[in-house]
Amino acid sequence: MDGQRNFVRRRSDYAVMAVFLALMVAAGCVSFPAYSTEEDLRLMSAVYDPLGLGWSSAAKWVGWYFITVAALHGLTWSLFLGFLYINKKDTPIGPTFFAQARAIETNFFLLPLVQVVCDIATQDGWTKVTMGNTEPALVLRDVLLWMLCFEWAWYVQHRLMHDVKPFWKYGHYFHHQWKKPEHMLGITNFAFDHVVEVWVTMSSSFLGYLLFPSNFYVGKAIALVYMVLAVLAHWEGFHLSRYHINHHYLVTKNYGSHVPIFDMLFGTYQWEPYPRKGRVE
Repeated sequence: MDGQRNFVRRRSDYAVMAVFLALMVAAGCVSFPAYSTEEDLRLMSAVYDPLGLGWSSAAKWVGWYFITVAALHGLTWSLFLGFLYINKKDTPIGPTFFAQARAIETNFFLLPLVQVVCDIATQDGWTKVTMGNTEPALVLRDVLLWMLCFEWAWYVQHRLMHDVKPFWKYGHYFHHQWKKPEHMLGITNFAFDHVVEVWVTMSSSFLGYLLFPSNFYVGKAIALVYMVLAVLAHWEGFHLSRYHINHHYLVTKNYGSHVPIFDMLFGTYQWEPYPRKGRVE
């Protein structure tokens, strides 16, 4: 599938996107110039040292990195690849197993590393993450602000991956090479395509924490929900997946992650089913 085939390069859109980012940064600086307190940082530090071992910073984060690799990514991807291997002869996604196995060789240790770096930045007070803000109204406000930042960052970078040839060739083509995205079961949306995919996923998640307050646990939960939805987005049996599956068939539509606010703003939104006549079989 040629990601450049129908792309309309309206460079003026990127100027509007830059202005929108400037407004978000200004709003964050004026309304929430600082949020994480010393108590917040102390409590967050305890989360990453639950046994109270009093490790040095370096030892703690090296240990947490390998915990993340083994527990989160090792277990998760073992289950996914095990499922694909068992079903490789009975399902149309068999080739996915071998492709993902090769991709994991490159990026298996990279995504957890980026996650730990983000956690270090949070605990060192570089973000506005707080252990407070548990009132329902504040939780709702913070979730909406985080979603706004994520959707902006994802939309801009996703469009760039289609517009800039090196980004497409080395960072996004792998994700689009399945002609029937519903056969992927979302496997290739877990940032295991290339380094570019890792960056887009993590930077989109992190932007909201830099600009606006977010409860520590609520932030982790909403990020997990977004990841689960990223899997479901490639399954045609999930009704809301039409938004992203249309992107795979139409290529130049629906660049957003889950909420099409910026697609609507820039005229790249399409909810109607992709034309059956032009469907790639």
